[in-house]
Amino acid sequence: MSTDFDPYDDEANWRRAQESWRREQAERRLQAFRTKRPIEFAEPGDLHPDIEPWIEAYLARGRALALIIIGAVGAGKTWSLWKIQETLIERGWRGRCEIASSYELKEATDRPVDHDQVRVWREADLLCIDDIGSQRINDWDMDALHALIDTRRQHHRATVITSNSSDLRPLLGERVASRLAGGATAVVFTNGDRRRGQQ
Repeated sequence: MSTDFDPYDDEANWRRAQESWRREQAERRLQAFRTKRPIEFAEPGDLHPDIEPWIEAYLARGRALALIIIGAVGAGKTWSLWKIQETLIERGWRGRCEIASSYELKEATDRPVDHDQVRVWREADLLCIDDIGSQRINDWDMDALHALIDTRRQHHRATVITSNSSDLRPLLGERVASRLAGGATAVVFTNGDRRRGQQ
């Protein structure tokens, strides 16, 4: 039994019980996340150092402008999306994160629109869109994507995207690119093919 325990100090005991409960909840969330995470992205490693300030700002304010991760195929962009989520949970974040591939995004926003799925992405505390621009986007897709990004921005919900290209305008159109890039943190990966380096 800890010598710090005072049976008559109700406030300290209540605080200690709350901290213990928060730790248990965080551990449960972490275990649930690690069960859901694809094995391919479970490899240990460190996030790019330029991502850390974005995470700190997001945790401090509870909101953040977009984070754009740019790099070649295999540089570790998708792995970083899962690592960002894991890092947030480890630090006590209790929000809901959704990770969607560009294919899933196009499929849901193409006609007929999957309104239920779009609503899930619109309302998620953190939305990560992986490999944006890898699927051909038509005018209808651009309008749907603009509505999604614009709504999230209006409600101060953070969005993280990965792309192979640093210029999003030809991929997404001027309106969507402008909405995403305005005030965003851009991180460029220059470390080559991360997967090849681990083999």
